[in-house]
Amino acid sequence: MADLAELRKKHAEAASFAMQMVEEKDPERLKQMAEQLQVKCAELGRMAKALEAAAVPAGESGPETRVALTPEQRQRIAETTGVGVEVVTLRDTPAKAWSRAISSARPRDIEHAAAQQAARSRLISETRSQVEKIIRELEKLDVPELAETIAELRRDPTLGLSGSE
Repeated sequence: MADLAELRKKHAEAASFAMQMVEEKDPERLKQMAEQLQVKCAELGRMAKALEAAAVPAGESGPETRVALTPEQRQRIAETTGVGVEVVTLRDTPAKAWSRAISSARPRDIEHAAAQQAARSRLISETRSQVEKIIRELEKLDVPELAETIAELRRDPTLGLSGSE
């Protein structure tokens, strides 16, 4: 399974590849590159979903519990992920009923869950931003063969990370 660093590396590679498309003038080569980009983006989506599956317990169900983080926890999470989080939302799963166990929950477990949510939020935001840049660059090329690729990227600029699929 991929980790967040590997996912970011692949994300940067896909963005770099898309930027190379800007230089390409041959429509056939652009079409091939667009197909390769779709494959890379699909792989990114699969990696992100696998990472999410590992981070989020399967079978979330039942009530959710919202926990305010301490100033120290907020600072550590911001330093670690680059995302400011004040409240973490914990959903009950078959393995962990947060709503019943919150009074005895360890602060580090809550901080861990908050860090996971923050990292996911940042990944979604960065992915959306990069995909929007890629779309703008592809549109500048004004190549009809790329219309389908652009439309696909517009439908889900988070590459499936936001759960909109």
